[in-house]
Amino acid sequence: MQLGAMVAVLVAVALWCLRRALSRAPRSLAAARRRMLGGSPGDAGAPDWSRTLATGAPGRWVRRRFGAGLVTARLTPAAVVTRVVSAMAIIGLVVLCAVAALSAAGMLPVSPLWLLLPLVAALFAGLTIVQDVAGKVARAGRELRRATNDFVQLVAVGLTTDLSVEEAVRFSLAVGAGEGFEMLRDEVLAAPQRGVALWEAIDEFGARHEVRELCEFASSLERQGLQGVSIGDTVGALATAMRDKALDQLERDADRANANLSGPTVGFVVATIVFLAYPLAQRISEAFAG
Repeated sequence: MQLGAMVAVLVAVALWCLRRALSRAPRSLAAARRRMLGGSPGDAGAPDWSRTLATGAPGRWVRRRFGAGLVTARLTPAAVVTRVVSAMAIIGLVVLCAVAALSAAGMLPVSPLWLLLPLVAALFAGLTIVQDVAGKVARAGRELRRATNDFVQLVAVGLTTDLSVEEAVRFSLAVGAGEGFEMLRDEVLAAPQRGVALWEAIDEFGARHEVRELCEFASSLERQGLQGVSIGDTVGALATAMRDKALDQLERDADRANANLSGPTVGFVVATIVFLAYPLAQRISEAFAG
């Protein structure tokens, strides 16, 4: 009876999860507004409890932990809270059912200490999801910084070929590829339809994602658009500074990678020496003992 009840509960939970996975987001003005403001598409169908947690202490912790990186990774506090809570609940329930089944079958002694195992497993699942989100945010940030660097470099190249600023910007957006360029392209190309100037769209994008170089580039575009001054030298100097910064970051990453490999390398060398020297040391000790 106990095994049957646990199987029924697991089947019911699996069917509920399948229904939630296949359910479509509601077609509403609120969902369209969240999509237009850059929110995650998953928020349109997010459950009410996740939105409540996102406005409380868990949501504030997520905002402090990841900051603008959530927007760059196209995530929201509600989406992160939903993933963490769902993973903790599912893993905790599975481990609890497994412990109950093993205890009912007599393979585990009945003890209240086993109740701590689902809690530990749920905590580990939550930490795993948080680390996964942190990895996605870091990758999205690196991709956006690389796209920003390439974008400014391409604009500087376009300005050297007697292109106008608008033509150079369109040229760089058409040539660039990647997730970061897709985000920048969507923002810039949608600016005329929204009645927003080109420099305002780029400045808003840079401020939202905390990319200072884009804000500086937007300031140069504003001076050119309002005052008609030439910005070829300014954009070239900004591109050079960004290229030097990117090279410096690559050198630091390479040094960090070498530093991380030093420990395993020393351990491998020491283990190899011990492995090769042990038979010789054993023979010498036997010779002196004899």
